[in-house]
Amino acid sequence: MKSFSLLQFPHLDRSWVRPRGSRGFSLLEIVVVLGILAILLAISIPVLRDMRTLARRSNCEQNLIRLTLASQAYSVDHLHLPSGTFTGSANVLNGESMPELAGPPRSGGENAQPDAYLTIASLPKGYHHNWISSLLPYCDREGMYQSIHFDVGVYAPQNAVTRDADIPFLRCPSSAERQKLNTSSYVGLHASDARPIGIKNDGMLTLNRWLFPDDVPDGMAYTILLGEKLSPQQFDLGWMSGTRSSLRNAGTPINEPIADEAYHDPAFVGGLASLHAGGAFVALGDGSIEFLSDTIDMKVYQSRVSRNDQANQTDETAE
Repeated sequence: MKSFSLLQFPHLDRSWVRPRGSRGFSLLEIVVVLGILAILLAISIPVLRDMRTLARRSNCEQNLIRLTLASQAYSVDHLHLPSGTFTGSANVLNGESMPELAGPPRSGGENAQPDAYLTIASLPKGYHHNWISSLLPYCDREGMYQSIHFDVGVYAPQNAVTRDADIPFLRCPSSAERQKLNTSSYVGLHASDARPIGIKNDGMLTLNRWLFPDDVPDGMAYTILLGEKLSPQQFDLGWMSGTRSSLRNAGTPINEPIADEAYHDPAFVGGLASLHAGGAFVALGDGSIEFLSDTIDMKVYQSRVSRNDQANQTDETAE
């Protein structure tokens, strides 16, 4: 085949001919590539952020599922739910039976009051063993459960090592960075209104009380057992403490801002809160998980926390 050379065509424009050794890009090509990369990056960052948020929410759900399955396994073995917390000389109530009132409440601490008037103060003194400790054997923490000295209170030196233990599934990934390692993001619901933790509460996990499924007229599938909480580190007594550190009520809206000054009152308990946008996860008595909006109607919310909402409505009518 006959070859041709550009020398044979001197009249042709040779400016389009690129030397064989040149592999560079023009400025326009570089600008276009950078523009495309910027657009892709702008699209991917929100997607990655959403994926991270979804992963945290999913992990939080799994933590609650683990705790509710443990509570169900506990109830199968014991035929009742664990008590939310205990006093040192607990006269544990089985079901709804209430002791006779022995007169008006007296000051002088937990053990100085008649059983029917007992309430828990959120202070690092007292017995305060709680529902989380009861569930440890059903959460693959049998060794930790065996290490607890139940003959003394939670804050006794004998329980210091266990009390300071880190239990990862007790912390929501969204709030883990602002929590101490020995605290819990998950709490039991002791009452449908704002009141101290006591025997005369209408929630599922209260003081000195073992509830049977038949003691929940509203039904386990419709009553909130567990939820999420936030609290300042300096006021959190740890996952092992049966105070507002592991129990809350529905007396305040979900995610309601609470001033630090409120925590100086040992009778103050507080409500549910999370760092999830728009609400918080809750676990029902049957093990199902729901995300409750922080705009939920308070009457609806409180009725779902009370184990016997019809009785509460009757009491309000009588008043």
